[in-house]
Amino acid sequence: SANHRTPSHWALPRPSLRCIPVWRRNLLVWRKLAIPSLLGNFADPLIMMLGLGYGLGALIPEVDGVRYASWLAAGTVCFSTMNSATFEALYSAFSRMQVQRTWDAIINAPLSLDDVVLGEWVWAASKSLLSGCAVLLVATALGVVGSPLALWIIPVILLAGLVFAGLGLIITALSPSYDFFMYYFTLAITPMML
Repeated sequence: SANHRTPSHWALPRPSLRCIPVWRRNLLVWRKLAIPSLLGNFADPLIMMLGLGYGLGALIPEVDGVRYASWLAAGTVCFSTMNSATFEALYSAFSRMQVQRTWDAIINAPLSLDDVVLGEWVWAASKSLLSGCAVLLVATALGVVGSPLALWIIPVILLAGLVFAGLGLIITALSPSYDFFMYYFTLAITPMML
């Protein structure tokens, strides 16, 4: 009939605070593996900073008064943030969406797909914030960070996490399988890392 309207598949998202339970659900699941995850967040930058920053850095002269270890620390913060958001938004979100069907179960509650996606997006950015701050802590402990102004990087870490989590969720939405993620890593993430 003329009065019956079909819902549009191209409507603007309608996010709400109902995304918070999705974020909290992911946090509760992550807490079961928090110790190994946190160890990785601290061990990886520590190994990189010691091996490359001080090992290789001893062979490289300062450039404009900046030590190689300081330059490496800044890049490691960026890489850790980008990598953490990307992995969470790709592999973990895809698993919850396709393999485990967690998203289907959540949508049976009074939540919409917009709430689930927003919760996943903020969760991936939260994990990347944790990763970036862990690198910043390691760099500070190793004496590479020379000013408290480095704390201004924290909002940038969160913003970068939101950007890469958003890009990762777009790829996840388009991916038929895990194998598709290699295109994104090969063409986007790896060149940015290098």
